[in-house]
Amino acid sequence: MKPWALFSHSIGMLVRNFGDLLKVFLVPVLLIVVSFSAFLELSGLPDFLQSGTVSVLPESATQNGLPLLVVFVTLFIGIWSVVAWHRFVLLEEIPESWVPRVQGDRIMAYFGRSIQIVLVLICMMIPLLLIVMLTTSVLSFAVPAVMELIDLPLAILLTYLVLRLSVLLPAAALGAKFEVGDAWRSTKNAFGDLLGLAAILVAAQFAGQFVVDSLSELPILNLVSALVVSAALALVNISILTTLYGHYVEGRPI
Repeated sequence: MKPWALFSHSIGMLVRNFGDLLKVFLVPVLLIVVSFSAFLELSGLPDFLQSGTVSVLPESATQNGLPLLVVFVTLFIGIWSVVAWHRFVLLEEIPESWVPRVQGDRIMAYFGRSIQIVLVLICMMIPLLLIVMLTTSVLSFAVPAVMELIDLPLAILLTYLVLRLSVLLPAAALGAKFEVGDAWRSTKNAFGDLLGLAAILVAAQFAGQFVVDSLSELPILNLVSALVVSAALALVNISILTTLYGHYVEGRPI
């Protein structure tokens, strides 16, 4: 089954290249942790959360542009590592040290394409969401659980659209001339493949959330499981983007 082959190939790529994966992602992740910890220390949020009283947030937590700075730093570091991974797999740029090569132009191109994908998705989803809202507003009187029935198909559809457009991102990492139309054309014959893959990814997301929720009464385990699940899903998604570009754009076998 092609959808499962795409999914398992992406996971296998992470496992087979685990050493290089650590070289690409470990230092950036540690930098994100350090920057976030520094923000917490400077903002005074830990003391606020431990006070046990309900009050307004400390001014230092929202002023001086600290939150915005942390967001931009986190995005930059995150995209830096993702670009390095795409280039490692698709161009065989082997990590030579524990600090991935910083390619500012590719990082900015990747960020720009991400914004473009979001805007395209918004334009595509608005008409559909309007239809869904009108339909559910009528049916909800007769079938109260109708929204729950619609959530899953909507999640799969949105994931499918993301997958079709997502080949733009590895292209940006490689510096290839590749536009939205090219992404759409390269995946035009992959409806069943990508829809099935979307269903697998949504199922994996729900499974991960179930694991985290099942540990909600154990705060430490809940936090650890949330971090592990989030990291695992993020790595799988990044690997899937690489797989899709290699297979549907470059014609590589699975």
